[in-house]
Amino acid sequence: MRITNQMMQMTSKRTGIWLQQNTLLDILNKSSSQTDSLLSSVSKNGSTNTFLQKLNDKSSKQLKEAAESLSDYASKLNDDGKDSLFARAEASGSTAELVENIKGMASAYNKTVKYLSGSDSALDKFYQQELKSYLSDNTEALKKVGITKKSDGGISIQEDVLKAADLDSLKAAFGSESGFSEKVGYVSGRVAENARVSSAGILGGYNSSGLDYWNTFTKNMYDFWG
Repeated sequence: MRITNQMMQMTSKRTGIWLQQNTLLDILNKSSSQTDSLLSSVSKNGSTNTFLQKLNDKSSKQLKEAAESLSDYASKLNDDGKDSLFARAEASGSTAELVENIKGMASAYNKTVKYLSGSDSALDKFYQQELKSYLSDNTEALKKVGITKKSDGGISIQEDVLKAADLDSLKAAFGSESGFSEKVGYVSGRVAENARVSSAGILGGYNSSGLDYWNTFTKNMYDFWG
């Protein structure tokens, strides 16, 4: 199914997550010839086992673990329930637990971006650019609590500023109303699922007759809004 600008805009409006649609389309256009070339190579050379091993390699598992951790931290920070991190901080008068979770999120974010940058997947490149864009979109609020964007797109923390930040500033940067944690959690969940499919060896038992299935899978995996 081809993704159009209109489809992406409609989905973004419905979900409230403003994806950079032009970036994805550009990436897909640039990578289409590479994907066809790879599939052709697998078919002609019969190097199926090598190809599957790459899907199940260490980097896929590392990416999955990092993205799952990031999604978990982001979900906790986005929670606005009675027993949420922010609610407990307000009740106790201490932001220590919040700070530790933010530091954990930053570490998981950096690992996820690092592993995404080492991936050849066009979809992973898109995810990487989305995560980086969320940092840029929330520069001011994040800077007030000691969070800045590194040159490689990762997170840098001024721990003394983070620890000294008041609850309202932390909420403005990471709480549910900021949208930052929600978007990061959503995309990192997608990253983890994509990596899980690869590391789980979904194409186990793959043979020459499975090429059509793989071709369909790689086309449909971009349609993750549906």
